[in-house]
Amino acid sequence: MILKNLIYIYQLEYYNKKRFLKFAYKNIDWLHINKRNSLDWTVRTKLIFGITTLSIMMLIFLSYMHLENLTYFTVSILFYIIILPLFIIVSDSIINPLIRYKKTQSISLAKTIISKNKKKHLITIGITGSYGKTSVKNILVSVLSEKYKVFTFSGNINTDIGVAQYIINNEKSIEKSEILVSEMGAFQLGDIENLCDIINPDYSITTSIGEVHLERFKSLTNIIQTKFELANNTKKIAFLNTCDNIIKNNADTYINKNIEILKICQSYSEKKYLPNFSGLSFKYDSQIFTTNLIADYIINYFIIIIQLSKKLNLTNTEISNGLANLSFTPHRLEVINNTNLNRIIIDDSYNGNYAGFCEGINILKRAPGRKIVLTPGIVELGEKLVETHKILAEKYAKNVDLVLLIKTKATDVIVEKFKELRYNDYKVYDTTQKAHDDLIHVLKNGDTIIFQNDITDNYK
Repeated sequence: MILKNLIYIYQLEYYNKKRFLKFAYKNIDWLHINKRNSLDWTVRTKLIFGITTLSIMMLIFLSYMHLENLTYFTVSILFYIIILPLFIIVSDSIINPLIRYKKTQSISLAKTIISKNKKKHLITIGITGSYGKTSVKNILVSVLSEKYKVFTFSGNINTDIGVAQYIINNEKSIEKSEILVSEMGAFQLGDIENLCDIINPDYSITTSIGEVHLERFKSLTNIIQTKFELANNTKKIAFLNTCDNIIKNNADTYINKNIEILKICQSYSEKKYLPNFSGLSFKYDSQIFTTNLIADYIINYFIIIIQLSKKLNLTNTEISNGLANLSFTPHRLEVINNTNLNRIIIDDSYNGNYAGFCEGINILKRAPGRKIVLTPGIVELGEKLVETHKILAEKYAKNVDLVLLIKTKATDVIVEKFKELRYNDYKVYDTTQKAHDDLIHVLKNGDTIIFQNDITDNYK
């Protein structure tokens, strides 16, 4: 159904009217939007659907009553279909006061729940960054759970209304918890500050800062300022990953001088890669730590988590056990080892930033057999799209045996650069589904393939 498909895209765009209209009129085959997921029938989407449907039906009825000529009536129907995205926006504007009221009410209630529990015993921790948020959240929860009852949010819930509603729905679990850990995502200035107003973090971790969602933020400066909103709203200690150069070079400028900060980029030794991408080990503070995670950069996060855990009185044994008991974060450098076919899949499909892509290539270089990448490229890079994907193409050409591309404007740049480099080991697919269906013909024994990014339907 066209209306349902369009509301689905509107929801994926976080109800951004300008971005929704741009997508809708650039991709006019609304019946065949390649839906990877389904519309989440929230109160908002139900109201938009109902009001839009009623409006269209009333206009069709009026047209039928007043346009006796069948041709005029048919043209009017086609016109209503063409302006359907505008109907959706008008419907959303009509219910906007109600939505804003409901959002304000939910956030207020969530703040009350957190405040009440903080007065009793609850410690709150916020995590932000351009990438690494979910991984750090899962690592931290695994470690802290060795000593405390920890509450966190499922999946990657990290917006103010998402966090608020989850808190309300899980009030009893929060009452039984000793620590709450929350991701904090952002698309614009003030987003993280709004989340801090709900969570009121005692401790925080800033993992990284980069050009993610640059089209929405408009500038790297806005991204930097937004990410540091977490540190600036931390009550006790803000932990910064200063192995990240953007954090290192901008912290003193953007973070208030009265905030207690721990800048962490400490050395470790005896790093070892375990066979068949089964993990890595390293030595830090005279102790060997082992994990099934495979990325070098994750060690920097481990060290931050070790430091924070010690502030919360965990022992080295508890920390080590928490790291050893980690499960993969789904779709974030998740290793799937097919021993029967002697093939390894590294699922990094929830990673959509340049630094993560580069780390994925570095990991793939460890593979003994053929090295294969499946990707649609990176989205929301704005003016840097061409430059970034030319660099990626060069990295692929140098380090990868075969690149499978899902067609987007980003992958067009990669193909053009491949041709310039006379590098022909690539295939282009119209959709992700077609690419996955062809893997049975592409993969051979001994191959390692990494899935880099998995864009949603609002990116073409």
